[in-house]
Amino acid sequence: MKHSALHTSNQKDFFSAAGTVILSLLAVYGILWAFTADSLFGSATYNSYVLEAMRWLEGHLDLGRNYDYLEIAQYGGKYYVSFPPIPAVILLPFAALFGLHTPDHLIAVTIGMIGALYALRLAFSAGMGFPAAVLWTLLLTIGSNFLHIGYRADVWYFAQTCAFTFTMMSLYYAAEGGIKKAALPLFCLSLAVGCRPLNMVYLPLVLYLLFVTCRQNGGFFSCLRRFWWYLLPPLLVGGFLMLLNYLRFDNVFEFGHNYLPEFSEESPNGQFYLGYIPQNLKQMFRLPQLENGRLVFPIFNGAALWLFSPIFLPWLVFGIWAAVKHPKQKITWLCLLLPVLHLLLLCAHKTLGGWQFGNRYTVDLLPCIFFAVVYWQKNRDPKPDSWYLFPLLFWGMGMNLVGTIALMEQWIH
Repeated sequence: MKHSALHTSNQKDFFSAAGTVILSLLAVYGILWAFTADSLFGSATYNSYVLEAMRWLEGHLDLGRNYDYLEIAQYGGKYYVSFPPIPAVILLPFAALFGLHTPDHLIAVTIGMIGALYALRLAFSAGMGFPAAVLWTLLLTIGSNFLHIGYRADVWYFAQTCAFTFTMMSLYYAAEGGIKKAALPLFCLSLAVGCRPLNMVYLPLVLYLLFVTCRQNGGFFSCLRRFWWYLLPPLLVGGFLMLLNYLRFDNVFEFGHNYLPEFSEESPNGQFYLGYIPQNLKQMFRLPQLENGRLVFPIFNGAALWLFSPIFLPWLVFGIWAAVKHPKQKITWLCLLLPVLHLLLLCAHKTLGGWQFGNRYTVDLLPCIFFAVVYWQKNRDPKPDSWYLFPLLFWGMGMNLVGTIALMEQWIH
């Protein structure tokens, strides 16, 4: 994406759009908080990261004991959080101040809103006006399955919200940051990987965007000679993650999930296995079943991803258009193939997520999906109208709002 900084857009429009997005998210989240037992200033029940951060502050890498309501890895007679640790790093100062009463819902919502604002910045940088930029950003957030995870901080949701924001930031800075901010894309992506490891799949897209930036600033090797130290932040993050893995599990690539009983004792093929793909891929597209005159939504292993995140539909349409119109454009194929690869990698996992409404694993694809539709529209002249987003937005928001309340109140099970 050719560099075009935000200051070239109307600042007043951007700040008005940012206010609209934030208030819209808070309004929809407010409905969820009103109908469920959660609150903006409350603490998550499934608070693995808070517990982990508190133990780190006491000088221990393990949790000290088992928590049977959490997904705890058991290794060497000790108990560990079985998820990558960057969210716990974020919570360290808050855990030091508030302990078990850390307001992690507020922290998670704030992080998710930062991701939404970076998406909005990307839309404005691509030349979208106020209405289109706001509509696309709302379709990405409260009009998708992100709504199901973005309003609360339970361990699974918090990790995905952080990964969503860091991946969005990485793509924004890779496309629009220019050479002076070229250190940020790889750093942000390394943080996203420290939340959701499979987000590493977007490294080729980030590297390609950085290559384009270098090509516009004296060439790749010239940039590498002048800015080699830009590689230090992501290398430090990667080194920290690998060291922590080694200290806990004697393996630099193991963050703990393989030592959950469901994988270490109940799965002969392990956590990842290519043989899982066919069945899981079917579940990515399965529809709710009609039973006794009512729709029954599966709450284990997901369902049709486009039902809960309708932004996948314009991504597919625009992607086909871009591939036909510009078949030799590398970035188009990266924006098409990397989400598909990510989807297949998710399907190689034994499960597609327990107790959920929708298909929350596919939230990990949304930053790249959003980047793609924004990029493809930037290259269209004149810009397509955005009126068709309204039914998609209302569908996605209504589906996820009602479905999330129904799940939390156990109307569906």
